[in-house]
Amino acid sequence: MKNTKVLAAVILAVLLSVTVASCKKDKDHSVRSSKNTEIEETESRFDEEKYYVMIGTPFTDEDSIRLRYFYGDETMAVVWKHTPGDYEYGDVFVAKEGVEPEHILNEDGQYPGTYLNVLGSDVKLEKIGNCSDLMDTVALKVTSADYGGYGQWSIHLVDKDDNEYYYGFINDAYFGINMDGAATDDVYTFAINDGSTVIPLEKLDSSLA
Repeated sequence: MKNTKVLAAVILAVLLSVTVASCKKDKDHSVRSSKNTEIEETESRFDEEKYYVMIGTPFTDEDSIRLRYFYGDETMAVVWKHTPGDYEYGDVFVAKEGVEPEHILNEDGQYPGTYLNVLGSDVKLEKIGNCSDLMDTVALKVTSADYGGYGQWSIHLVDKDDNEYYYGFINDAYFGINMDGAATDDVYTFAINDGSTVIPLEKLDSSLA
């Protein structure tokens, strides 16, 4: 009888141990799932490998849109033959058919002899949102704004933790936010994707906190 009680106690202890371990495992899994879900939601806000962002209109063509084309680690200025009234600064587009810009010699523009990257009027891009909604936004302070000729500007910036960023552009269009007048210590809110600047969204009056 005594042995039976001891055996029963051992079995009960084993069952309790398994139950506790099972509950702990379920709880841990629940916590991990919740955390992973939060991370996935944050990371999946924007995960396009190739996309276009509207930044303005060309100087020489009122019926076109100036885009920045992001592909991998590269960025390209693109002119899209499309009515700009349909869209606004910061709108993000993808080319579902995988269309790439054509490289065309620019004979009549502000910088003749250079090349334009062009999407024709027959190209259809799908708008998926705006930078201000799809991407993270960070306040960045200008540390230097350097002009390199032929309209090329190099803007160096830092965030409040002194992490460095770079924004480069060619001043050959009417931009929604124009940084050719940027000066040291000016602060702008930028759309950021994968740790890199996409476009400036707003010039701020306050200093970088």
